[in-house]
Amino acid sequence: MKVVIRQVRGGSGVDVWAESLCKGIQKEGHVCNLDLCSGIYQFVPALAKFRKNHLVPDIIQSNSWHASAFRGDVPLVVTEHLLVHDPVYTPYKTIPQKLFHRWIYRCERRSFGAADAVICVSQYTRKKLEESFGISGSVVIYNGIDTSLFTPAEPACDTWDIPANKTVLFFAGNLSRRKGADLLPAIMKELGDNFVLLLATGQKGTSLSSMNNIINIGHLDIARLVMAYNRCDLFLSASRLEGFGLSVAEAMACGKPVVATNGSSLPELVVDGKGGLLCRMDDVKDFAEKIRYLADDENLRKEMGLFNRKRVEDLFTLEKMVNNYIRLYQSLL
Repeated sequence: MKVVIRQVRGGSGVDVWAESLCKGIQKEGHVCNLDLCSGIYQFVPALAKFRKNHLVPDIIQSNSWHASAFRGDVPLVVTEHLLVHDPVYTPYKTIPQKLFHRWIYRCERRSFGAADAVICVSQYTRKKLEESFGISGSVVIYNGIDTSLFTPAEPACDTWDIPANKTVLFFAGNLSRRKGADLLPAIMKELGDNFVLLLATGQKGTSLSSMNNIINIGHLDIARLVMAYNRCDLFLSASRLEGFGLSVAEAMACGKPVVATNGSSLPELVVDGKGGLLCRMDDVKDFAEKIRYLADDENLRKEMGLFNRKRVEDLFTLEKMVNNYIRLYQSLL
């Protein structure tokens, strides 16, 4: 089987997902070509049909925003990674984002109309897709984590020179309002100097205003990212909307407890009270209270970390994701 993954480069976890899926398909003995187009195509997706690709595929895989531009003579599989039209996200959008997402809505409708199969990365995303587009029959395939790479380990050294008496939190992702990045300074102010937040930016790198207990460590390569997961005591996600929650799952695979928002797809990953604690959206004091609770109980953090590692191994491995995609592709041929 020959698969081409064609999508517009987004500078986000979706790019990482596409790379992982392509490598996984190749590992299973199939041919896969990854074609990440320049971001300019998101404004003129029709131009993408003129791009040359030397592999004549049996399946074309794309994401929902621009998949209709890649429609060919073979089955088209479209994955919905994040439904930006979710009403919960609307209050946090800028005016330019609102205008852009209206355009994306029209693009997605064309993509779903052209698709032979639609995949969602969580049950929550499927539910919202049905509400927004009236689409039924989509398939849920959870994103997958490479558990041989994202695994519990003792950090070889403390790269960031953090005093031993500090509780270390970690946040990884684009510093956007959707990700709740604007809440992080307030949470750290509430927690005080006994806590330190390691802040790793996503592929769209930026930084927050300087605070004594926030350490900006920038965009990390995979090795240093795994090191940061293993250096922290717990992972923090104040996100307002996730299609899946890749960084949360990576932290879980590294055996870390998670404090996260009780909303969107995150409860599908984090089992409240067993793998971490879920907080009310935008409630800084609730986040701080639950972080302190875990900080005071090392044994509970270890138990939650072991639970999370097992949960990822059972539900969210890269192998499971890849095999589910391959089975779906084969059913269309």
